[in-house]
Amino acid sequence: MSIYALGDPHLSLAIPKPMDIFGEHWRDHDIRIAENWDSLVKPDDTVLVAGDVSWALKPEQAMIDIDWIARRPGRKILIRGNHDFWWHRESTNRLQREIPEGVALLQGHSIVVEGVAVAGTRGWRLEDGVVDIDKIMRRELGYLERALKEASECDHRIVLLHYPPFDQDLSPNAFDDMIRQYGADQVVYGHIHGGETVEGSINGIIYRCVSADHIGFRPVLIRN
Repeated sequence: MSIYALGDPHLSLAIPKPMDIFGEHWRDHDIRIAENWDSLVKPDDTVLVAGDVSWALKPEQAMIDIDWIARRPGRKILIRGNHDFWWHRESTNRLQREIPEGVALLQGHSIVVEGVAVAGTRGWRLEDGVVDIDKIMRRELGYLERALKEASECDHRIVLLHYPPFDQDLSPNAFDDMIRQYGADQVVYGHIHGGETVEGSINGIIYRCVSADHIGFRPVLIRN
């Protein structure tokens, strides 16, 4: 069993939103993701999807995109991104009952996959134009702490975030502090499109940015 990751697929099958407005490299990106995913991932593998799953505004619109993900090989673990307006954190349990088997919605909890704990939440960070930063930070930090506590019994822990655990100036923020406090082997995040990232091994933790365009629209292997 292998674990792969890919973030920010930005699917829009119900209400098409051409992604090539963000650059020619996004043209037909869903087709490229599907081809790469289907050729790499085996049925007993797991794929972590680091948020910004769908442009849909309502769950019934998003279900077409979720079905697309469900048809891909492997077990899928999804977290919310800042553009996942169809998925309100309070509705996670209800949505989970409505989506296809093999797709898990992770919101402030951990899931154990073959002895590896995946602790996931959206996260947050200081960005231009962001409002209510303190309130949202406290809430998301609470979710992360709960997930990390649930993961504490496992020897191997992966933190799955949408936002990176550092601010726009690349300085570590409170999320990184908490991850170091509780311990993790890897931190997997998305959200970054064209900006600078923090990646590689830092003080014993491996950081990976898996935004779809950053990794060539090809799921990356994070644990074999």
